[in-house]
Amino acid sequence: MSYSSTKEQVVEYLKKATRSMNIDQLSGFTTINISKLLNLSRSLTSQYLNELVKDEKVIKISSRPVYYFDRMELEKKYHIEIKQFDFLNMSELLQTLQSGDTQLQDFQKAIGNEGSLHYCISQMKSALFYPDGGLPVLLYGEKGCGKSFLVNLIYEFCINHDLLSRQAPFIKMKIFRNDDMEYYKKELFGYFDKKENIVKKGKLEEASGGILFIQDIGNLNEDCQEKLAEYISTGKFTRSNDDSVMIDSSARIIFASMEDPRDILTQSLILNMPVICNIPSWISRNEDERKAFIIKFFKEEQERLDIPIYVSEKMLVLLMNYDFANNINELKKYIKTICANAYAENGGQERLDVFMYHLPIQLLDDIRVNKINQEDDNMIRIDAIEKNEGSNKIMMMWEQFLQVYEDNKTSFKKYLEEGQKIVRYYYDILIYQESYLDERLSAIEKIVLDILGAIKKSRNIILPINCGYVLTRMILTSQKNNSSFRQWEQDNRDVIKECLATMKQNMMNEYILSELILKQIQTHLDIRLSDMNRIFLMMNINLYNKDIHAQDTIGIILSHGYSTASSIADAANSLLSTYIFEAIDMPLDTPIQEVSKKLDAFISDNRHIKNIILLVDMGSLEEIGTMIADSVNVGVINNISTSLALNIGTKILQHYELEDILQIACEEAQCRYKVLSVAKKEKAIVFTNDAGLVVSEKLSRLFKDSLPKDIDLKMIEYDYDELLKNGSEDMLFKKYDVVLMIKPYNLKIQNVSSVTLEEIMNFKDIDKVNHVLLPYLDESEIEEFDQCLLKNFSMQSVMENLTILNAPKLLDYVSDAISALQHIMKQKFQSKTIVGIYIHICFQVERLVTKTALDKYKDLNGFIERHQDFIENVNRSFDTMLTHYNVKLPISEIAYLYEYIEHDNIKGGGEDEF
Repeated sequence: MSYSSTKEQVVEYLKKATRSMNIDQLSGFTTINISKLLNLSRSLTSQYLNELVKDEKVIKISSRPVYYFDRMELEKKYHIEIKQFDFLNMSELLQTLQSGDTQLQDFQKAIGNEGSLHYCISQMKSALFYPDGGLPVLLYGEKGCGKSFLVNLIYEFCINHDLLSRQAPFIKMKIFRNDDMEYYKKELFGYFDKKENIVKKGKLEEASGGILFIQDIGNLNEDCQEKLAEYISTGKFTRSNDDSVMIDSSARIIFASMEDPRDILTQSLILNMPVICNIPSWISRNEDERKAFIIKFFKEEQERLDIPIYVSEKMLVLLMNYDFANNINELKKYIKTICANAYAENGGQERLDVFMYHLPIQLLDDIRVNKINQEDDNMIRIDAIEKNEGSNKIMMMWEQFLQVYEDNKTSFKKYLEEGQKIVRYYYDILIYQESYLDERLSAIEKIVLDILGAIKKSRNIILPINCGYVLTRMILTSQKNNSSFRQWEQDNRDVIKECLATMKQNMMNEYILSELILKQIQTHLDIRLSDMNRIFLMMNINLYNKDIHAQDTIGIILSHGYSTASSIADAANSLLSTYIFEAIDMPLDTPIQEVSKKLDAFISDNRHIKNIILLVDMGSLEEIGTMIADSVNVGVINNISTSLALNIGTKILQHYELEDILQIACEEAQCRYKVLSVAKKEKAIVFTNDAGLVVSEKLSRLFKDSLPKDIDLKMIEYDYDELLKNGSEDMLFKKYDVVLMIKPYNLKIQNVSSVTLEEIMNFKDIDKVNHVLLPYLDESEIEEFDQCLLKNFSMQSVMENLTILNAPKLLDYVSDAISALQHIMKQKFQSKTIVGIYIHICFQVERLVTKTALDKYKDLNGFIERHQDFIENVNRSFDTMLTHYNVKLPISEIAYLYEYIEHDNIKGGGEDEF
């Protein structure tokens, strides 16, 4: 591994660790632990860390032990610019970090800058940094949602990043509907007073070198909008009553609107407005951001009144969920009124308690407030609720899951042990040590516990009630803090995906159960949970259920009547105390195709099921098994009854084989049965080749191209090695009715009609091929096919289609080599054998050039001992070709070539003097 890549590992580790740092747990930030985690030497790790400190990318704490943190992540986390890179101890660093709130700059001051406003702010920054004075920006959103505040931050951002001078003008202009548009035109663009011979500058000219902010842009008439569009396009404009003089201005323009710009702006102005930002309303912000606004405004009042403020939990919940007509501005106004009401009756107390009855009259009209019991409400100091600790704890738990996974990739058992320790540790913290200000908690908790209870009962597993409590809190917290959670999951998406895939591979039963739980939660709550929730669930299921048996066989009861099947299934499942049977009720007029669709849908949703036993009430339903998906084994048994269902269910639980279940159940119940194959066999032509699947695919394509029309006969490319190993017992023949196989000569499959590629190229045994196609093509089409086949399977065509090398040149070399070999061996090969050797050698050369040569041959050492002369003859004959392609023939490839020639001798080739 290169120097740069290992150093980058250190950088990435520190970024990730700093992002989720816990002041009480700093062992992961020491040199020795970083070196262990990254499998680097301690000296090399120390060298990298000190280089990064020197480059001002990493903060160093020179205590014992020494700690290292990523500078940028600390700045983002604490909203502060860190100018010191070496601290004596942690206290000194913490003191610097705690001063961060007073040093927030420009967009850092916007609540939601890393959440709901993240994309808008990134758009604004792109527009402001755009060359030649930037691009215009349009902010639109409801009244009071914070557009003017963001414009102030834009001005501050431009000054902080030297896009504007500190003396740059910042001019604001508000457009009122139905006002005199001629006035606004003069105000914007200026005018020339001919009587006084005086030029009056407009706002656009005055704002040159700075920012012009136009509020309610949609209230401007079409003429003014067109003039603005022209200015944006050219950087020039004319005064309102003087078109002869072009005025230059370098003003940056920011527009604001409460309406969708597409409804209120002219087409030309829209086209010249590349950056349009939709600012979210108060109620559409996530809950974490809404809480932050409430805290911010209460803190402002706390500072103004110079008294600690305590707010009731009910008040906080009400304000967070109230849909204010004028959004954030109205919230701020109401909080001022609330604090004024509370202060008026404070009576000189050392703290200000804010209760529900302090709400302004407008809000009191919407709710019922009982003043008598308000003092019993839980009061929270406004400073103590700034951070959602539950959110932090959940993210810390997730972070630790991933950390122990990365630390134990070589031992899944160890990962599972460490992961379950984390589950136990966080259970108590998340349930008992954290408060959740959410009125939905008990309602969602009940739904989650009901879902877990139903699955526990049907699948006979154990899930403690604590699992439901924690899962509920994870659901609520991730919904409230969806921005930060999404960002964390995005940052860690690769390791999350890898961790879940590893768990699925090792814990398939837990994976299936977790999928069932998550689907039920999505159905009942319309909430799609993340992969980290699934990892948590799988940990829990495994923790309390060490021996989950895979249920890969299920019974489906099909019965005529409105509830017959359901009644039998419910009774059997209840008596067996587990979920074994699914029911499909069939009113008498139900089309069989509809039932088939239901079966296919069930199979699609339960891909882990390998065997299905259909229990039907009439013989006419037996054939329905032939209509369903071909990905499972299907058995059918008729004359269904509850006792028969119990008999079969018991044997499923005892893991009997499918056919044994049916046979024994029928013998005991004296009913008849039959086993259906996986699917009704589909007729197929199979292409296989010892040169690999790629060649088989190309042969199949050439064959299909020779057909005059599409036919209902499946073309399958199949692995040669599998067929060589399994012969006629291969799964291929159980699934398909193979009517023809195009194969190498040395592959022998009993009772399968076959031809070799060489035979097709020599047009030998073409009747075999034609016979297979007779049910699909008429005589004239067969004749057309034969002509196309002759052309497509000529030597030149086959080589051009099957090899990536230059076919004519390769064939020339092979021809010379084969002639030389026949001369040396004093033997003339049959024409069919020569074709086969041509093909084989061409494939050999391609495999050698692409470094995919065959390296296995049965009894290779024996071949070398017996055929040393042949090996030397081949190398001598092929020397020119091998030198040209700069390759060497492995003995295994020579052995395969020997088989071709030996086969030629058996079939009638012979010696001949040259």
